[in-house]
Amino acid sequence: MRDSLRTRLFFLLPLAAFAVLLLFAGSAAAAGNFTIKTPAVDEKSGEWHIKVRIDLPRAPGMMHTPMRFTFSKEAVDERAIMTKGAEPVHHRMVIDTPPKQIVSMDVDFADPSGKVFRSTYFEFDLQRANGYFEAGEYLVTLAGPDGEVGATQRITLKGDNPPVYRGAMDFTENKATKRKGPRIENVSAGLDGGDRQVAENDSPAAAPMATDVAPAGSAPTMVPSSAYDKTAEEAVQDHPKGCGCKAAGLDRSSGGAEASAAAAAMVALVLAVARRRRQ
Repeated sequence: MRDSLRTRLFFLLPLAAFAVLLLFAGSAAAAGNFTIKTPAVDEKSGEWHIKVRIDLPRAPGMMHTPMRFTFSKEAVDERAIMTKGAEPVHHRMVIDTPPKQIVSMDVDFADPSGKVFRSTYFEFDLQRANGYFEAGEYLVTLAGPDGEVGATQRITLKGDNPPVYRGAMDFTENKATKRKGPRIENVSAGLDGGDRQVAENDSPAAAPMATDVAPAGSAPTMVPSSAYDKTAEEAVQDHPKGCGCKAAGLDRSSGGAEASAAAAAMVALVLAVARRRRQ
């Protein structure tokens, strides 16, 4: 029993290993190949000319196949100025988090007769003007309609990046040239105020120019003098003031006399009645 099991394993293990090899070989063949023929490129007029070779597992269905190049910026060639007036010095600055840039292009896999092949040479330009590409080191990957193509490639773009000042900042001031307060310029320096000769010839009592308007005579007043005269109603003399009404009880001269006469008549009447009763 054990011998038969060992015999089976002896035949099955090589078959399994061969199947695994075929699987990996098939996947590698399906991935194709991607090679950069210009791993180091010099800058010319703000551009870098790139040349690559692309090998697909089979010929694509179209003569012009859309493909995607992904660039990952690993390091930048920095031109640093360490002291004022010194020449820039090249420094390799590694980027902690590499930014990526995707460039999509249509790659031609056909010859002039229209026949499509599985391999091709492709050339294109990278421009500094787009704001991403500059002198430095990049990792490049390629992807097609069927997925990734080949392995990651490395390319170096050579050139002179804009200089960057890395020296110490000088905050000291020269006391001899330091001036307090605003800067005041003489008017006669030509900054403003017109010509000095013209200003000196002018006088406060200068005669009016031909274009000036001179007064002629005196203008009438805005309010006529007749407006201050009294009207016929206002000219009435001894005009009573107030409304002319009298309040009850306020005139004591007439009211007091009438009350006294009534009281005297009542007293005389009472005395007369009293005499008659006595008689």
